[in-house]
Amino acid sequence: MHQLRRSLTVAALATAVFFSTAGPLLPQHRPHSVQLPKRADTHVYLMRGLFGIFSLGMDDLAGKLNQHGYRSDLYGWDSWEQVAALIVERHERGHRGPIVVIGHSLGANAVFYVSDHLHRRSIPVLLGVTFDATEPGKVPDNVTTFINFWARDGFGHPVQASANYAGELDNFDLSSQSDVDHTSIDALDRFHQFVIGKLSNMTSN
Repeated sequence: MHQLRRSLTVAALATAVFFSTAGPLLPQHRPHSVQLPKRADTHVYLMRGLFGIFSLGMDDLAGKLNQHGYRSDLYGWDSWEQVAALIVERHERGHRGPIVVIGHSLGANAVFYVSDHLHRRSIPVLLGVTFDATEPGKVPDNVTTFINFWARDGFGHPVQASANYAGELDNFDLSSQSDVDHTSIDALDRFHQFVIGKLSNMTSN
């Protein structure tokens, strides 16, 4: 797969949000004959930040994803080993549906821990999403698509990929948006809708 790493501005994000939520638009290079994985088979793991009380946007996003037919569960950032072990256990029992890992703040850091753990076991991750990761790692090769929302408010950072990464990595710099800071970035509906639209284009009903 051709490597794609982008650092996108607010205007680019607004355009992307419009197209990702305008309908089930598939990338033009994807053959219509390709059978997409089912939403009901997609497991979404959402990771809250410090103390589990400063990332309530993760709760809201989980509810929206469930309404769209995905299977979403919430965890604290410090439960990442439990999450990774659960994914490995499900994989060993035969689950081959898509895996999605999403987190905010320390929970965003945990997205990298989980993804790295799965990479060492050759378990793919369809989509990783981070909101203002405070100490981001590098996106490992097993992640198909990675989205990083961040702002220059003293907490967030752009994300880099590992040397051999061949997936899609998008960094959305939201520093110029007045309503975006470390405590609000995970809770804004326009970013939730972008994630849902992106995932909808990667799965089917």
